[in-house]
Amino acid sequence: MNKLVGSYIMKNIKALLLVLFLPLTVVATGQVGDILIWKGDTLTVFSNPLELRKDINSLRPKLFGIKEAGMNTGCWRGYVAEWEIIEDELYLTNLFSCSYYQDSVKADLKKVFGAAYKNGKVKASWVTGELLIPKGRLVHYVHQGYDSFYAYELVLSFRKGRLVGQKLYNNSMSHKSIYSENPDSLQKFIYATIDWQRVPNLNDKKERVILLIYSGKTTKPDSVRVVRGAENEILTNEAVRVVSMLPDWDVYYKRGKVYPMPWTMPIIFSEEKRKKYAR
Repeated sequence: MNKLVGSYIMKNIKALLLVLFLPLTVVATGQVGDILIWKGDTLTVFSNPLELRKDINSLRPKLFGIKEAGMNTGCWRGYVAEWEIIEDELYLTNLFSCSYYQDSVKADLKKVFGAAYKNGKVKASWVTGELLIPKGRLVHYVHQGYDSFYAYELVLSFRKGRLVGQKLYNNSMSHKSIYSENPDSLQKFIYATIDWQRVPNLNDKKERVILLIYSGKTTKPDSVRVVRGAENEILTNEAVRVVSMLPDWDVYYKRGKVYPMPWTMPIIFSEEKRKKYAR
């Protein structure tokens, strides 16, 4: 086995074992983007052009050699790349460790890419496809990959490393409801709006209804679906009625179009809640 590859494997074996035993909610982590320098701006890129190389798996162990490059759940690819667009051509200009500001580790591009390295950069002729650049305010954070929502999205199209098109999408019509921002206000609305006179005496029993609420193009729930109903159909119907009455709800746009977002909403019926919320 190549010594460099062997060192890379041993260095990351603990991180790999940690990944295998992490809960799913931790594994599905929001990722730090690459960096793009263009027209005097430094932008975040929600795409990873280096991963488009066919030889990326053989390159990966060479990126930082025997240097101890930090790895974290927000940077599964193991690096952060810096790119620059010069005269409509895309270039790779730096490769940093995921924890560069702590360990100061970055790749020697000349050693990694050999003759392709010229004048301090590597021409990204392998890149054909789109680069997504989030812009403006963060509308909604999603703890997974690059799925978060932003007010605008700039999409740059490349063919063999050359910029051939660009389009800016307006998602500013997106709206965050106080009810999704503040769980306490959501709970208060639901349980205070339930018509407790319709709810039969539950004694010591708790009945749970689980609903799926979808956002749409208006600031009201677009649809409400029953994932799990109560044994008593009256409770299920009451839960659906109340959630459908929400006076304000989220609206999401991606690529300039309405994006239906599902939310799981459990509602628990109990005498304790009746006592607290019934008018």
